[in-house]
Amino acid sequence: MDLLTTAGSWCGGPGFWQFGGGHGWGGWFLPFHFGGVLPILALGLVVYFTVRMFRKPASQTGPDDAEEILRERFARGEIDAQAFHAMKKELGRP
Repeated sequence: MDLLTTAGSWCGGPGFWQFGGGHGWGGWFLPFHFGGVLPILALGLVVYFTVRMFRKPASQTGPDDAEEILRERFARGEIDAQAFHAMKKELGRP
């Protein structure tokens, strides 16, 4: 249908609603503004979803909790047993 409307306007007809040849709204208004945007938008969406599909998911564990850090420090020898138990007791309080 669009081809017939365009062909009619090329043959010298007044065009859609007397706006001249083309698709209405001043002829080439819509294809000029959206003709380049829509393919770029579609390509961007394809790239976005392709990357999202193949990307490795982020870790859901979050940061270590305080008690785990305390155990690691004790295991490395940064703190002694007395400091470990005192800090662990302090962490247990709300």
